[in-house]
Amino acid sequence: MHWLEKWLIPPRCVLTGLPTFEQDLSTELVANWKRPQAVCPQCCEPSALSRVCGACITKPPAFERTQVGFYFDKELVDLVHGLKYQNKLSYARVLGELIAELVDLDNVEAIISVPLNPKRFRDRGYNQAELIAESFAKAVNIPYIYAATKRIKDTPSQTHLNAEQRRKNLKKAFEIDVKKLAGLSNIAIVDDVITTGATMQSLAEQIKAQTDVKTIQAWAVAKTK
Repeated sequence: MHWLEKWLIPPRCVLTGLPTFEQDLSTELVANWKRPQAVCPQCCEPSALSRVCGACITKPPAFERTQVGFYFDKELVDLVHGLKYQNKLSYARVLGELIAELVDLDNVEAIISVPLNPKRFRDRGYNQAELIAESFAKAVNIPYIYAATKRIKDTPSQTHLNAEQRRKNLKKAFEIDVKKLAGLSNIAIVDDVITTGATMQSLAEQIKAQTDVKTIQAWAVAKTK
């Protein structure tokens, strides 16, 4: 009955209010968002010919592949910030469905999300990465595992920290529910925005150290330039 729903209630762009065809987001807006190209497949940093970069060869991250939808710019900033700071929870569905069309699923068996700082979760009342991951999982029909990990360390905001400071900030910041990941070999971790990759690195390290998971992908709506 999905077609009937769209006929009765035609989709409209959540940002412009104008009618759209499939999603509640203008295709014209999305077409102008820059997507990462010529990047390392493992960390998504610039790399000639899209080969694994020297940094990943020298010191491979704990995740095998990074996939992001866009660079964090233009109206996409309004969408992510609207979800995170303005309680516009419907944006999570829009973002999840959007990146579901762009990511190569690559035999991923299950999806988890980056857990939120406990204090921010109490203040905000929800985890934006979890909401996006739920929407994404539903769109691609891959199981989403609730509360597979949690933050046990009330880390300061990462916003103004460099890569090294982020790594130290996140040391032993997560707790893994080993039982929920039992029997899985290939998973993906979903976040809203990837900056340095320090959060994904710390989380992936702990998952691999405590479970039988063999490969981990880092998926996000966007990456900072």
